[in-house]
Amino acid sequence: MAKDKNRAGASGKSKAKSRAPVTNPEDRIDYGDGTYLWFDSEEERTRFLTFFSKRVVAPPRIIPERYPELQGYDDLDAQLHQAGLWPFVSRARKEINPALIRAFYSNLRREDDVLYSLVKSTPIELTVERLGRIAGLPFQGDDVSHYGGEDWVLNNEGLILNELGITELKRHASGRPTIHSAKPEGRQVLYIVTRILKPRKHGHTIMHGEDLKLMHAIMHSAPINWAKFVMINMTIAASTEHDHLLPYPFLVMDILERFRLTTTIGPLMKATKIWTISNQTFLKRSDNTAAATAEPRRTAPAARWSLFWHYKKGCL
Repeated sequence: MAKDKNRAGASGKSKAKSRAPVTNPEDRIDYGDGTYLWFDSEEERTRFLTFFSKRVVAPPRIIPERYPELQGYDDLDAQLHQAGLWPFVSRARKEINPALIRAFYSNLRREDDVLYSLVKSTPIELTVERLGRIAGLPFQGDDVSHYGGEDWVLNNEGLILNELGITELKRHASGRPTIHSAKPEGRQVLYIVTRILKPRKHGHTIMHGEDLKLMHAIMHSAPINWAKFVMINMTIAASTEHDHLLPYPFLVMDILERFRLTTTIGPLMKATKIWTISNQTFLKRSDNTAAATAEPRRTAPAARWSLFWHYKKGCL
């Protein structure tokens, strides 16, 4: 661990250079197309093979330029720009390299507010500010975990559901609210949360407590440190205790390019129409419809707005 930290720390003020590939076949993985991924140790290689070589990379999702505007989602368009999220959610690429993305996550760790990784013997070090600059995200502001206080969801679920325009609330079997019957802009916000900001494998129409916080923060342009939020989620994804998606493939590719790790390793994943949000995106039947039960729409007292004056002041 200390050895890796020293290696990674050396990259902060100098351009990272990848040393020549090792020739020992025991320290590399051959992809059968003339390319291979090499490692600095058998331990590093074993970790990759055991926990990351088959881990699913989160499918990229892109909001096309002017899409909210052309759809008449003027509020959402303004919210994404004011929150500083537009460069991140509209980022696009023609392809990604899954093998390198998996290698990045297999060696990823966080110490305080710094990320360290090692890819093809090249050390990577990222502060919150540097990550924010690469991602095009705000790197100052409040932590999402502190947004609204501990009882935010308990006290304000009805408020956010009303703002989303939900006319007939349906709850999942877990008791959590779903996005069914929300206005199109509200569905779009949840899509951004569950597919781009914190992608997950399933349950994309279910709104968890953190989802509600994130959606409210976006719709009210709260001063959130989105770069730190992404950093934390990258660290969670790198854990070997679960099998979460490996998020932010476009961002990881940008990071690798910034450290001059541009050599293709293994097969590339080419862009498809599914990557880009369109009018067809929200027409498919939800995977949660059958599990949802209807109940009367909840109404939130106007007094609850007082909890958010700190975030709204100067942000709207």
